[in-house]
Amino acid sequence: MRAFRYHGPDHEARLDEVDRPRPREGEALLRIHTVGVCGSDLHILEGHTSVAFTPITLGHEIAADVVELGEGSADRGVAVGDRVFVNPIVGCGTCEHCAGSETNLCPDKEIIGIHREGCLAEFGVAPVVNLTVMPGDLDPAEIAMIESAGTANHALRELGLDGHGGPTIALIGAGGLGSQVLQLALWRGMRVIVLDASDLALERAGRAGAAATLNSVRHPAPLAALLELAGSHLDGVVDCVGFPDTVELGLSALKPGRTLSVLGIGDERLRTTAPAHFIRRSLRIAAVYAYTAQDVADVCRAVSERAVVLGDPGNRRFALSDIDEALALFADKRRAPARVLIEMPRE
Repeated sequence: MRAFRYHGPDHEARLDEVDRPRPREGEALLRIHTVGVCGSDLHILEGHTSVAFTPITLGHEIAADVVELGEGSADRGVAVGDRVFVNPIVGCGTCEHCAGSETNLCPDKEIIGIHREGCLAEFGVAPVVNLTVMPGDLDPAEIAMIESAGTANHALRELGLDGHGGPTIALIGAGGLGSQVLQLALWRGMRVIVLDASDLALERAGRAGAAATLNSVRHPAPLAALLELAGSHLDGVVDCVGFPDTVELGLSALKPGRTLSVLGIGDERLRTTAPAHFIRRSLRIAAVYAYTAQDVADVCRAVSERAVVLGDPGNRRFALSDIDEALALFADKRRAPARVLIEMPRE
């Protein structure tokens, strides 16, 4: 079978012919449908994120069909022929975080496509406990996007606004992950004001249901403009950029006692507002990494019920044979669509 393999920082990544994997005990063999391209994949290819071994098949945003179950995998709620979402975070299963369904915090976790063989390939394997059965008629592209949407859902949960009637939040950064924050926030009954430096991203957000948009780079007074659009300070802010300026802006816009969820990972130290503002207003910063079992369940339910549509007409789909072109487009911030997806050949 063909697989997109990373051979290390001094070697090119390329499509290789490799043997079809075999499922071990507790695993399933998967025929891969669609894999989303993630910023983490680019970070690996650029040498900024390390992997457990090389060569390694990349790809961790996965939609697939089950074609074989390994020993001990029966009677676990998954059957041959099922279409599944694959949670790529494999916990140790014994630590306090795994016991609390927070495998994202497991110190010994392994991530498919980083620590285990990934699924930018025609076939892959994954533990059966990491599979969620999805409707068979659902677009595999939507299933593949559940992985990143889990992180978006986590950020919204951390705002602590469940039960608040129609809260208004700001979303800073409307790229691929930000677009999912927007969709899930609307599903949760939130009013969302979107900030970005790209007019193209803001146009997409407006079409998707944002209450208002703001080019926060070009505006001379973005905080004042944001508060005017909101009509008051905000019930919550989600920052998908993670720069010092965006964190400070988000905190400055919050009502007392509210939370800023930070998803974006910049390369500079973050800063809060002045202590007299940050502490006396009892503001909170929630650093959000990946997703918990609850987030996966929430998003899978929303997508299965068609309450949330993760697809977008502007997303681009490529064949596995065109993955170099797909990666180049994804890396081009001026032209990149919200999402880039790789579709495997069908037999």
